[in-house]
Amino acid sequence: MLRYLYTLLYILAAPLLCMRWVYKSFKPPQYREPLRERFGIVSKQHKESIWFHAVSMGESNAAIAIIKKLLAKYPDLNIIVTTTTPTGARQIYNGLGDKVKHHYSPCDLPGTIKRFIRRAKPRLLVIMETELWPNWLHHLKEKNIPVILANARLSGRSANKYEKIASLANEMMDAFVKVLAVNKHDAERYIRLGLSKERSLVTGNIKFDMDVPNFTDHEYYPDWKGVPVWIAASTHKGEDEAVLKAHKIVCNKIPGAKLILVPRHPERFEAVFHLIENDGYSVARRSCPDTWSENVDVLLGDTMGELMKAFNLSDICWIGGSFAEVGGHNPIEPAVLGKPVLTGPYIHNFNEIFRDLIEAAGAQMVADEKELASVIIQLFEDKVRAKSMGAKAAEVINTNRGALDKTVSVIESYL
Repeated sequence: MLRYLYTLLYILAAPLLCMRWVYKSFKPPQYREPLRERFGIVSKQHKESIWFHAVSMGESNAAIAIIKKLLAKYPDLNIIVTTTTPTGARQIYNGLGDKVKHHYSPCDLPGTIKRFIRRAKPRLLVIMETELWPNWLHHLKEKNIPVILANARLSGRSANKYEKIASLANEMMDAFVKVLAVNKHDAERYIRLGLSKERSLVTGNIKFDMDVPNFTDHEYYPDWKGVPVWIAASTHKGEDEAVLKAHKIVCNKIPGAKLILVPRHPERFEAVFHLIENDGYSVARRSCPDTWSENVDVLLGDTMGELMKAFNLSDICWIGGSFAEVGGHNPIEPAVLGKPVLTGPYIHNFNEIFRDLIEAAGAQMVADEKELASVIIQLFEDKVRAKSMGAKAAEVINTNRGALDKTVSVIESYL
């Protein structure tokens, strides 16, 4: 009954969704969303496919790692990847090129998902992390198409919300043949929602298995050499002002310190550029080599897919989404590079990873911009402590590897 009510509300909201998709498609025109794909109108496949679904960049990176392993062993697999955002689409194109077919994800209406199934001919769906769409799951189960939830996460806050619609949550849990949870806490939350224990498996977090790319220390910004650099990565609206205040305090104590500021969403690049200028800083843009100079105070990271290069250049890494009540972002990338990790207090999306890093003294939580500046100054002045903190962060990552092989093994059993 709840699924029917949900579907009715979705139908009523469909015109607004269409307006939103059209509006968003003008932001990165090179990845303009074909609106027809949102309604399941995709190219017809001549043979069965393996369907992967990822929301945005983080989920796409995890999907890419799995797909590369599968294609190395089964090169003839016909793989379709859907993403929700243009950012995710870009990541799939960059990581896999023409090895897979990409479409934007179909909306969760019965006719749409039925149409997508007919055209894409999936014999298996692998959903990355936490995408629970009632009509997708209902109609895939109706067609006897197995669904695996890989690298599955579910925060306590989200679990509490799903418990309020227990009958719908139970129906969705019944559609999964396996839920591959990143840790026992996430597994327990899915079981609370109605997943049977035999369908639950703790495999760990695939993101711990990421390869460390080979690049030079100054590849991201060649003009800064021998100077202290810190990064504020994946910032959200309202956080950039706090970061710039912190940098002012840092520069008063350590003249010549540099900041890399990387907004989470590309549509904010221009606004953040003007914010930096209006705050009195000299600024360069990663995308514009003509603006590069060793004397600039702040580098705006206005490109996509280069965050690892930016982390590699930095001595200290602060992860955004943690001063705003977003819930933080993944700290694994800087940690795997052996960088000290700092975060604000809002980390509910990555509680377990941050907990492990903080307990190992590889990461530290700061309450506000003043404490952020204070800790950055301490780490710049105490290089031994900074190096030790980074080494402990890397050790946490290394001890948690192995999830990718476990995940691929489960998927293989359904091919």
